[in-house]
Amino acid sequence: MSKRNILVTGATGKQGRALIRALLHSSSSAEQNYHIYALTRTASSPSAKSLRETEREENLTLVEGNLDDEASIRKIFKDAEERGGIWGVFAVLAFPGLGVEADGEERQGKLIADLALEFGVKSFLYSSAMRAGPKYEDELKLSGRAKANIEMHCMKLGLLGLPWTILRPSFFMENFEGFIGSISVAVMKSGLKPDTSTALINHEKYKHKILTLASEFSTMTQLEESHQKALGKPIPAVPAAFGWLLVKMNKATRGLITDIEKHHYAYVAGEYPSCDSEIALANSAYKMKTYFEWKSQERKERKEERKEDTSGAGNWNQVSLGKLLTGRM
Repeated sequence: MSKRNILVTGATGKQGRALIRALLHSSSSAEQNYHIYALTRTASSPSAKSLRETEREENLTLVEGNLDDEASIRKIFKDAEERGGIWGVFAVLAFPGLGVEADGEERQGKLIADLALEFGVKSFLYSSAMRAGPKYEDELKLSGRAKANIEMHCMKLGLLGLPWTILRPSFFMENFEGFIGSISVAVMKSGLKPDTSTALINHEKYKHKILTLASEFSTMTQLEESHQKALGKPIPAVPAAFGWLLVKMNKATRGLITDIEKHHYAYVAGEYPSCDSEIALANSAYKMKTYFEWKSQERKERKEERKEDTSGAGNWNQVSLGKLLTGRM
């Protein structure tokens, strides 16, 4: 069987790396025989080199391109035609940052979708983000609005033949890791009401479908209990007063809290009626782990002390400690 060439944008990020590992190391991958075209701006960057070192060269090609430069991305599609063309695209775009305009994100998403249609890809997966449902679409701003516009663009291209699938991840469990993660815990505990739950997450059937990726809805208290039960120690968090101060001082942080509250109440009030079916469809593709299951597996599989991950440390989703303190996001 000829290899299926998959172009992955954001290949050096958490989602991109996770997809690459899944495609190249799952049992079904041996049957499908995938080859990954990992998009990076600079193939000599530390993150790109790290990716190349972890995967066999025959299964992975680092390709340089800039999603703000159409010619560079078009060249990737053209060059791949010599090896059978790009079969599928996984598009995950860099988050511009809390409170930052996202016009560039929208342009990038529409560009990669346009090229996927033009070059006849068989599967186009766009990684968007979970929202509060149809009732609140008109209230979306910044990156949320950009993601919604990209989704609508994909759906329009679907009428012309683009086989799109939209993934809507909720709040990634990994966001609670590291120093910025400990700040996230404090902010959530200080800003969210006690009963607010957060949605957590770790081919033809999914064509023209929306999959919402969430394993459970947990309040911060429930999350803390799961962490304690799985690892036998409290979840890391900076002092509550620091989290409270950030919520009060920072408009973008307050906006994040408001969005999570909105998601919770929209779900509880039944204002997002398709949410459960979208989650069920995602779980039919891959059974999501609860936070407790995820942490328990991590503890079980860890044979040596985890090495500190410095890729993006202190800069989760373009968020730095300085920006949090000054409110400049």
